[in-house]
Amino acid sequence: MEQLDTLDRQILAALVRNGRAPWRLIAEVLGQQERTVARRGNKLLESGVVRINAFVNPMAVSTKTAFLLRLKVTPRYLRSACSWLADLEESAWVSGLAGSNEGVAELFLPNDGLAELLYERLADIDGVQSFTMTPLFDYFRTPSGWRPDVLDSEQYDALHNDEDGRLARPLGHHGPLDETNLMIARHLQNNGRAAVDEIASELGVSKATVSRRLDTMTGSGALFIRAVLDLNLFGFPLESLLTISCAGGETQKLGEYLAGLSVTRWAAASGDQLHAQVAAATMDDLRILVNELHGREGVVSARSSMFAEVFKRSTLRYRSGLPEAPTAALAM
Repeated sequence: MEQLDTLDRQILAALVRNGRAPWRLIAEVLGQQERTVARRGNKLLESGVVRINAFVNPMAVSTKTAFLLRLKVTPRYLRSACSWLADLEESAWVSGLAGSNEGVAELFLPNDGLAELLYERLADIDGVQSFTMTPLFDYFRTPSGWRPDVLDSEQYDALHNDEDGRLARPLGHHGPLDETNLMIARHLQNNGRAAVDEIASELGVSKATVSRRLDTMTGSGALFIRAVLDLNLFGFPLESLLTISCAGGETQKLGEYLAGLSVTRWAAASGDQLHAQVAAATMDDLRILVNELHGREGVVSARSSMFAEVFKRSTLRYRSGLPEAPTAALAM
């Protein structure tokens, strides 16, 4: 589609914050007419510029744990290895890194499934040289809590409550979803903006039941609604994975600081290390951020690994750098 303007970017930022926000609410927050926002928003959805998808949080409905996998691969096999990771049901996102022959992925696995993945399935992949598997204990920021400098804090808060890390890793799990909740989640998987009345009609239940169950699942962290889009649309062509080693006792404080930065899409801790994905406009901006982190109390080291290619984002598969074709968008 043609080049995006300020209003398009504001609508995209609103969908990042709340992928199911009605056009009426977005229009109110942006101070625009509803019909204008609806027309622009549906055009963005139909063109594939943004996808709204949904996925069940394994840590809320099972005993699975989140892990960050870094995979070192012979360069000519790196793309095929990352594609293999992206095809795994267990992977949430996968990227190839620049500056090293590495792929990185977030995986959700049961503790008794580690050996089978690492020493059997992964061992059969051509070109794999070595790997590191790090459990992610605490989340400080999730993608729906990202606040790019497109809207102000009041506008983001009016669209939806902040989705902080507590939802990503809820205390205890709620057990498997029942049949109705699972069917709602599956209906939203490829079209997170599907209307409540459509879902209710499809499942043969009342609209009130769908609304209540959907609110409960999203409010408890059992179901995530995500806007999937190219970060360059906000003027951030550079994505980087930050790995920060912290002095004892400083992880919490530094994690909260990272979560508050407008460039941070997600941040999580593993012991005395922090991992974060950040979006930057220029290499100078990224350099300034890393240098600033080096100067903060409690930071032992900080390194940046640039993303070279995205293979999966928020469970949405990318092929040749592009997300899979969207289904028809529904007006809300």
